[in-house]
Amino acid sequence: MSAFRHFENFPAAAVMEFNRVMATRIHPTKSLLIATTIEILDEKLPGEIAVDEILEKSGISKGSLYHHFEDLGELLEVAQVERYAAWVDRSVSAIVAMLAKVKSREDLVNGLKLITRFTQDPAYSKTRFQRARAIAAAEHNPRFAKRLAEEQKRLTDALIDLINEARNKGFYASDFDAHAGAVLVQAYTLGMIVDDFVDDKMDPEEWYKLIDMVVDRVFLV
Repeated sequence: MSAFRHFENFPAAAVMEFNRVMATRIHPTKSLLIATTIEILDEKLPGEIAVDEILEKSGISKGSLYHHFEDLGELLEVAQVERYAAWVDRSVSAIVAMLAKVKSREDLVNGLKLITRFTQDPAYSKTRFQRARAIAAAEHNPRFAKRLAEEQKRLTDALIDLINEARNKGFYASDFDAHAGAVLVQAYTLGMIVDDFVDDKMDPEEWYKLIDMVVDRVFLV
């Protein structure tokens, strides 16, 4: 499915996309600091990253860093939000691409199956942990929570739009709240993380089949 191209090479592609899009929106020094931090976050936890490491890798001075960010914490927050946003962008793009091709119930079923299998592939375990870590960090950090919530809302709204458009085409049931349905989809997608770190892992195909059943019996008509 062509929608898959929106997820290929993620999360590494997040840095390239950030460089391409953000470079036109913010100061180049700030953009470089964020992109550098995103790269480091692919290898280290936020709490393991020091200012000097970012400065050395980016070639930016400490004075410039503190000109653009209140502190290291803010830079780490912005970098995590941008990485989260890259996943949201790919998710939204895949949904839009899939919906544009849907002409029948069968088209929708097949499209949803493909997206389910790709986004919940065991290979995306690292991405699930990154997303869960960002969400957990927002609990006691209002500044970070506000930024992350904006990106989260974009994904939820895109899923709500998918549900409503599918309803307009006569493919989705109307006996459930679209917002609740959008949250459910994200819950079972991210929820696979509980199986990512155990030794006795479930068969991914059995998980996919179960999700297919939920979609067929709850969402579709």
